[in-house]
Amino acid sequence: MKYLKEVIHSPERFEQWHLSSRVLDCYPFRLAKARHGGYGHHDTDFYVERISSRGFSAVVITLSGKGRFTMEDGTSFIVFPGDVFVSSPSGQGHREETEGPEPWEQLWILFSDSSAIIPDTILDYSVFQIDAKKETSFVRELVRNIIDEDLYEGSTSFKAIELSAELLLLIIQRAVRQSGNMESRIHHSQLASVWSEVAKDLKALWKVEDLAKMMNCSRSQLTRICNAIYHKPPGQKVREMKMENAKIMLSGSSVPIHEVAEAVGFSSLSLFSSSFTAYTGMGPREFRKMKMEEEFKNKKTM
Repeated sequence: MKYLKEVIHSPERFEQWHLSSRVLDCYPFRLAKARHGGYGHHDTDFYVERISSRGFSAVVITLSGKGRFTMEDGTSFIVFPGDVFVSSPSGQGHREETEGPEPWEQLWILFSDSSAIIPDTILDYSVFQIDAKKETSFVRELVRNIIDEDLYEGSTSFKAIELSAELLLLIIQRAVRQSGNMESRIHHSQLASVWSEVAKDLKALWKVEDLAKMMNCSRSQLTRICNAIYHKPPGQKVREMKMENAKIMLSGSSVPIHEVAEAVGFSSLSLFSSSFTAYTGMGPREFRKMKMEEEFKNKKTM
């Protein structure tokens, strides 16, 4: 399907809901000059290709799973839950696709080139962040509320859509306006490439000094940048990447738990279990059982 200078490949397992013209006509979206948007779970064969200088901005928020962006200049990086990819109207072409076995859950909105949502400081593309644990669930709730109210069409539906849209746009604005900070303007694409390298070898013991060397900056400077952008130090960002990958392995395979622990750099099963429990609120065995039960229920309802 070709739409707004995009090529979209939709695989068999592809769930996506587009924002209707009624939703896009509500005051907050109209004021922000949103042209199109949607929310979905995209399986491993999903991809979107966008041409360069297309005349509209693209905002893609990762809610769960992982995605890969490959830019026209060859730069390739992985986005994780909480990452907000922003491409300017004059930005280079790119391809975005699901990374890994878990579906990529995302929200995407396209804005006209005259929209005030995207700051002028973004000349090509940048990757920003929202709080992966708190705000991703809130964004999901807002989008689903917009879709549900649009389908319901009750007497107060349009007001509910407007309120949800206003909150959603505030979250996006708050994320992308970080570009006004000096730390946030320091090579977002370079920082994304660092995490992409970490993702290739999660078994490694990544030291902050190693990450700083890849960024060509000092340890203290990298820590300041990460605190400004992610509101967390680089070491915590690496631990979250390890835990997210462990969740994928526990969900989509029967790999023994001790092998999952080794794959994400834990030599001790007890240390992995305690770290995983601290991150997810449940142990790895309990998490795997929950995912198996969810899959069984989904198969029964198909």
